[in-house]
Amino acid sequence: MRTAIIVALTALLFAVSAQAQGVAGPAVGLSLPDNVTIDGPAPPAPPDVIARDPDGRATIRAVRVTTPIRLDGVLDEAIYDEVHAISGFIQQEPRAGEPATQDTEVWLLFDDRNIYVTVRAHEAFLDRMVANEMRHDNNALYMGNDSIIFVFDTFYDRRNGVSFTVNPIGGRAEGQITNERAYNGDYNMVWDVHTGRYDGGWTFEAAVPFKSLRYRPGRQQVWGFNITRNNKWKNESTYVRAMPKSMGPRALMQLSMAPTLVGVEVPQGSKNLEIKPYAIASLNTDNAAVPRVRNDPDGDAGLDVKYGVTQNLTVDLTYNTDFAQVEADEQQVNLTRFSLFFPEKREFFLENRG
Repeated sequence: MRTAIIVALTALLFAVSAQAQGVAGPAVGLSLPDNVTIDGPAPPAPPDVIARDPDGRATIRAVRVTTPIRLDGVLDEAIYDEVHAISGFIQQEPRAGEPATQDTEVWLLFDDRNIYVTVRAHEAFLDRMVANEMRHDNNALYMGNDSIIFVFDTFYDRRNGVSFTVNPIGGRAEGQITNERAYNGDYNMVWDVHTGRYDGGWTFEAAVPFKSLRYRPGRQQVWGFNITRNNKWKNESTYVRAMPKSMGPRALMQLSMAPTLVGVEVPQGSKNLEIKPYAIASLNTDNAAVPRVRNDPDGDAGLDVKYGVTQNLTVDLTYNTDFAQVEADEQQVNLTRFSLFFPEKREFFLENRG
């Protein structure tokens, strides 16, 4: 009995000491991978979905849903009333450290196939919003439009991740972040998003399939996650946690400062298989040639294959790659004597290029 009391008191003192030193421990009912140490406060216990500490760090808890979210941009599912929203965004511009002037609510949900990011962006002056860009991966989506950008650090290495951009009319972009420095906007992945609008602002519901992501082995995951909102008409930039003003618009790439995301459970044995065949044909006529060429047919075909061997090992194969063009090439008209440059769009050459 005496030994049991001593052990219990020792455990209590250790827990109090760990809390005082900011060492994170699992919330009640939440299991975490044994080899991961959380860089932030202890995970929030239900019904809370975000915990913040005095140092400005944050830990966010994702919530499992039993029914897939219907992607229509209308936040009418019961889950949005049952689960608390992540809120309390903090300005980076123009008044760093002050609360956002417009509230932003975020839900992080998941099921066996997708992780969902849902946002309700309150806006008192809908007529002042800047939203005029629908071109995929165009820089104006975040430099010239109202937009929301979120990023996942799926290996929790605090250096690399994937980002997703959405504007109020459904324009979107995605890319890879490498070593907190390089951004590869030519990398594309499979995901879906639908936007909506209501009297007090705009919304979106985004679904990112687990098959489109790479992450550590194991069902229980710990990721990094950050999200920012840009109000272009008032030049206000806000984040879910305080970010230094000196970092400017590249602050989202500082994954070492991103909040920690816990509670995500990925499907076991998930395999990603993508097959992209291509075929091209031509018909040539050259009356000046000797002998004359008339209606001479030609063609070619090839194949790209991506297969996820494990959760963090992917095999990319290509056969007879067409280096002339791809379906994602940008349309360009050359009226100069200089050659055109088409950025690489094939996943075979782009994945983990950094």
